[in-house]
Amino acid sequence: MAYAAILLSALCAPGPAAAQSRPADSAWTFGGDLRGGYFATQQKARDGSRSDTDAFNARLRMSMQRAFNDRWTLRTRVAGRFSSAQDGSRAYLRGYAPTRTGAAFGDVTLDEAYIGYAAPDNGLRLKVGRFQTQFALPGVPSKGLDRNDSPNTDVNWTDGVHLDMPVGGGWRGHLVAEHRHARGSGGVARAPLDFSESGSRISMFTGLQNTTRWGPVDHRMVSVAWMPDSLARDGLSRPAREDYLTVNARVSATWPLRESGLRLVAGAEAGYAFNTPTGSAVRTGQAGDSDGLAWQAAASLYDIAPGHHLGVAYGRTGAGWLISPDFRNNDELVEIRYQRRFSKSTSMEARLRERRELEHPAGTRARVDHDLYVRVSHRF
Repeated sequence: MAYAAILLSALCAPGPAAAQSRPADSAWTFGGDLRGGYFATQQKARDGSRSDTDAFNARLRMSMQRAFNDRWTLRTRVAGRFSSAQDGSRAYLRGYAPTRTGAAFGDVTLDEAYIGYAAPDNGLRLKVGRFQTQFALPGVPSKGLDRNDSPNTDVNWTDGVHLDMPVGGGWRGHLVAEHRHARGSGGVARAPLDFSESGSRISMFTGLQNTTRWGPVDHRMVSVAWMPDSLARDGLSRPAREDYLTVNARVSATWPLRESGLRLVAGAEAGYAFNTPTGSAVRTGQAGDSDGLAWQAAASLYDIAPGHHLGVAYGRTGAGWLISPDFRNNDELVEIRYQRRFSKSTSMEARLRERRELEHPAGTRARVDHDLYVRVSHRF
């Protein structure tokens, strides 16, 4: 039934001949992207044991969009994750993903299905339905501490309303009201976040963003996320729930280094969670509440040679920071990434990364992951 529902959604669009018979402002347009490559990980567990995994992973997304006029659009997109190591295939339409970080390998679902409005002259914008929200630090290893749906080969989504409006001086205000399902979320929500309480159904995100150049600074943003009745502070098995409240800020700048195009992009982001789970709830072995501080810094060199880019990133996320799609909580991350852009539509990236636990119970070792990938991305 789930496969049939997704196919029915796709078949609702007219064929190419029907689309050509309509006026240009009401035609359906089609597109998508394919990303895939080789991924390998070596992990040293807390008990000292080692394990190695490798696979060929891919993500395919196919979209269709209809413009009713120059302001209103209807868009939907089918997204699937695939791996040489996947265990079967599943297709579904529902309000929650099967894992806390999104769709699993073998899953096919809709990651976009919304109606959108865009006022002229870069005015108010509105999305209602299922859509992507992405606020990340610019750079080759572009990452975000909050609301960066579908990085890498992941599939995430936001169900709700996104209002984006100018507020003056080059600043834009963002308001995202997200509906959460009792069994989970389409976005990243790490344990012990929980949405079984009726009061946790709607989460709120507000932000102020400015991408107008101010000297070398070309990106700055501050935001607040509020997830009521969603934090199981003492663990998921305990009935008590508290609000999860975070504040986040990021800034980045660009410096031209030579006339041939070489430029440096550097930035930093920091976030703080006011209410955090106990150390026992997140299994760090620490007494009292877990650390709610998270931060990252990144620097990238673009056009070292035409189309060749290189970037590094470093971040630390406390065990109480539970909402990043790019950083696990209770982790220190070091990453170097190379990108070769062949055209506007096609690129190749290679990444080396180490992730190391910050806190762990006495008598155990910090878990350490070393991983790499080489992947190709193409938009069509």
